[in-house]
Amino acid sequence: MLLNLPMASSTTKQDTASKSKKKYWIIGAVIIVAVVYFILNNPFYSYSGSKKILVIGHAGSGFFSPINPFNPLPSNSMASIVRALEEDGADGIEVDVQLSQDGVPVLYHDVDLESMTDIVGKIDQLPADQVIGLEYRGGFFYEFFHDERIISLETLLQKLKTYPELPYLHLDLRNTNPDRRDYYAQTLMAMLRKYNYPLVKMMFISPDTEMLEAFKRVEPDATLLVDMGESFNETLETILAHELDGICANGKIITEEQVAKAKQHDLLVVLFGGKSRSRISKMLATEPEAIQVNHVEAMRNMLD
Repeated sequence: MLLNLPMASSTTKQDTASKSKKKYWIIGAVIIVAVVYFILNNPFYSYSGSKKILVIGHAGSGFFSPINPFNPLPSNSMASIVRALEEDGADGIEVDVQLSQDGVPVLYHDVDLESMTDIVGKIDQLPADQVIGLEYRGGFFYEFFHDERIISLETLLQKLKTYPELPYLHLDLRNTNPDRRDYYAQTLMAMLRKYNYPLVKMMFISPDTEMLEAFKRVEPDATLLVDMGESFNETLETILAHELDGICANGKIITEEQVAKAKQHDLLVVLFGGKSRSRISKMLATEPEAIQVNHVEAMRNMLD
């Protein structure tokens, strides 16, 4: 037994050294995460310009996010929209509108329902009563914090009418059937007119210029923005050729010079994205008309 003591002592020293290394690695990792978080969310980031920039909740409060900010609410869900407007101080919201097979405007972001529900298919291939009320699925971690379901645009409009002042409303026009463009535009405008939603509070956004032209035929005074793809120059040419009102672009890819160029043509500029204060700060510096932001609370705090 005595002969085994040195070996046991050596093993103990190795275990102690190994635990010490792990401890230092953990401490180091925590420090790195803290530094990165501070850089991205530096409280000293702010906006010093004089232009009023609208805070628009991107699909409500943004998309699922485990951190920075923690957001367990599905995009376009009622709880996500209410939080953006009532808790985080948004001036308005952006929502994604699709048309069911029987012509009911429904709020849903993705093309396929299986991305966030238990059924397979596309909204324009199904009647509204098979889509509205479907539970959002995003995995146990997110579902633990909500019981949200797909809602119609009309349900949203009924909610917004209860506010003392109507919020700004950006409508992302989601349509996968080219043959339904005119029907989509007529149906959506009929719904908005039913609730007397003022045109000055709305913007209609799509990468499909033919869809925007359909809206122009139904409502010549509608504010129509092209959702920019990869090429700013091509998008700008398209906007000018179709005499549309502006551009909606990812804040990560559009530059300050491109925003300035769009403004030289008297175009409206709306950006989307931004969770960290550093990203939001960069977007604010370009001074667009509005930002559809993924972290409403952070942007509001930077402006106030």
